[in-house]
Amino acid sequence: MRRRFHRLLLSKRKENLPTTTIRRPKTRRMFKQTSPGMALFKKVMYFVVAALIFVGLVYVALFSSFFEITKVSLEKSGEAVASTALAPFVDKLKGKNILFVNTDSLVREIEQTFKNQVLLVHIKKSYPHKVIVKVEEYPAVLNLRVMVDNMVQKFVVNQIGYSILENSEQKDLPILIWRTSKMLPAGKSVVIDPQKLAPIVDGFTKFKDYFGIKITEGEWKKVERELHLKTEKNFYVWLDLTQNVDGQLSKLKRALAKLDIYRENLEYIDLRIAGGDNEKVIFKRRK
Repeated sequence: MRRRFHRLLLSKRKENLPTTTIRRPKTRRMFKQTSPGMALFKKVMYFVVAALIFVGLVYVALFSSFFEITKVSLEKSGEAVASTALAPFVDKLKGKNILFVNTDSLVREIEQTFKNQVLLVHIKKSYPHKVIVKVEEYPAVLNLRVMVDNMVQKFVVNQIGYSILENSEQKDLPILIWRTSKMLPAGKSVVIDPQKLAPIVDGFTKFKDYFGIKITEGEWKKVERELHLKTEKNFYVWLDLTQNVDGQLSKLKRALAKLDIYRENLEYIDLRIAGGDNEKVIFKRRK
């Protein structure tokens, strides 16, 4: 009994003992507060740095030689306009600021000055110092031989009928013969009306496209408005320049089943006569 009493008394004492808990002291985060004066100072410094950068960029762009054009390259597609003739225009770009140079006005000036030779001008900037001037000329389309009695004038004619070279020929171009009563004026000028030139050029190029036979030369009958093409097989093809060239060549194409132009010994083929569905191809064999 005594033991039980002592045990009960001991357990009550333990229950009455105060409980102690260890608490960690709270740590407060310390924030460093910037004074209003320091914040204002930083803002001012940011503004000053930005202003200095801006002023520096403006100086480099406007007043330094960093963007000064020092090299101008000329690229052109033909021989109609000599490089020396373009040099005064190209030199206008040198020393200018590449950022602000007005290239549109120079393009218009070149195209207007050489309107019969130049099709298109493009100016490309290559920063910071270089400019490339590309000049695209009207392509040369044929060699023109003007024959008056025993005299011959030679011209290289471009796409709009302008003589870009005189007393000269280009090997890769077809030859067009024009027999007339008087010589053409010397110098560069329009020698064939562009509207009359277009079907002539079509006759040269499209005959080869249709039949794979090369044209060695052609003769322009201005009064008759005809074109007589001489083929490498030594026969002529007569075309009416007032009619559609494709239509006349298509007519010959349809007749190939009955007329073998590749094997027949022909003198000429006449495609000038137009009709309805029953178009005829007139031809003559050599004797």
